Amino acid sequence: MSLPPSPPIAQPQDRSRVAPVWHTVLFIAGILALTLAQFRQTGQLSNVHIPNRVPLYVAMIVFEVIMLLYVWIGLLLSRKRLRDVIGGRWNTVGDFGMDIAIAIAFTVVAWGVLFVVGLLLGTNEVGLEAVKKLIPRTPAEMVAWVLLAITAGFCEETIFRGYFQRQFLALTGKDEAAVVLQACVFGAAHLYQGWKGAVTITIYGALFGALAAWRKSLRPGMIQHAGQDTFSGLVGSFALRHHMFR
Repeated sequence: MSLPPSPPIAQPQDRSRVAPVWHTVLFIAGILALTLAQFRQTGQLSNVHIPNRVPLYVAMIVFEVIMLLYVWIGLLLSRKRLRDVIGGRWNTVGDFGMDIAIAIAFTVVAWGVLFVVGLLLGTNEVGLEAVKKLIPRTPAEMVAWVLLAITAGFCEETIFRGYFQRQFLALTGKDEAAVVLQACVFGAAHLYQGWKGAVTITIYGALFGALAAWRKSLRPGMIQHAGQDTFSGLVGSFALRHHMFR
């Protein structure tokens, strides 16, 4: 009588570092230096006229890619691959559909949390001014904006919820600490939106981090991040063109 095959043994989560520590320290220092420079220029945004935002969007895309390349170098130094930090796999259409459904459900939850945060913190005039300057106006700007949103969704999730969260998990040994620490770096990178904006983005980043830790994959977060940025830009453009806000 043959015995039934034993179930496969679950593989433990890889908690090894994804880059040398010095690589991460330099990265955080660079992000903080850049965001402080942006923060000092925020007050001048109201006096800046941007006739064509396409070059600005292209520059932002290039910057996102440069940051991703820096992460990739760190991964190579530790013999890791991008797929190691992205996680997940779409073997069937159903797998893709599941991540879409999760991204939609996550959007509802995130909007609810951010709505409450907005009520508690009040209006963020600095952040609104910064965001309004970035909103696309023309069809060409809208196309470039969508490309920027897709790039940001992939690159920022890989950088913050992939690279940083995995690195902080390796250094602290705790998922909760990794989620919080990467969210703090993510929020600091958005200080140009004012302190209220930075707090809001930190909470948003923590939600993304919790999603990544739960799914062991960045794919639903990437979908939601790209979709959210696309939606916000296009809806904001519609509102500006129809004078729904100044």
